[in-house]
Amino acid sequence: MILTEIYQKVDDIADLDSYHIETAAVKSDDLTKSILRLKSDHGREYGIRLEDESQTLENGSAFLIGDHRLLVLTVIADQLIVIKPEDIDAMGRIAHLLGNLHKPVQIADGTITLLYDRVVAMTLEQKNIDYKVEEKQLNEAMRYADLSHGHSHE
Repeated sequence: MILTEIYQKVDDIADLDSYHIETAAVKSDDLTKSILRLKSDHGREYGIRLEDESQTLENGSAFLIGDHRLLVLTVIADQLIVIKPEDIDAMGRIAHLLGNLHKPVQIADGTITLLYDRVVAMTLEQKNIDYKVEEKQLNEAMRYADLSHGHSHE
């Protein structure tokens, strides 16, 4: 079965208990894809091909697969580097450093989060930047910054 439209986010479905729910585990970077093949916890195979470019996959995206039947995406936990800079100056320096490494990040509430990468961890240690490694389920995919600013490393 090919699914072409997200029905709703599972958290927004008021009468959720009236649905039979299948789940499919996906990696966080699968959330950036508009075409995806997956297998549910019931052993059924599904394809996702989003037709509306404004829709994006998230943890908890729900698809109608029949009368009162849903397929819900659940994101597999990732190992993450979490950095909490002590002030705005440190935030700027760290953001610049990570930008030069061209890694996708999430920044929220004064915290920088990115997927664990050994080179990034080594670089942070060399620069004496405190960080933690945590296992966490992401709600949306990490995004790369828009690099269309004409900057080159050549």
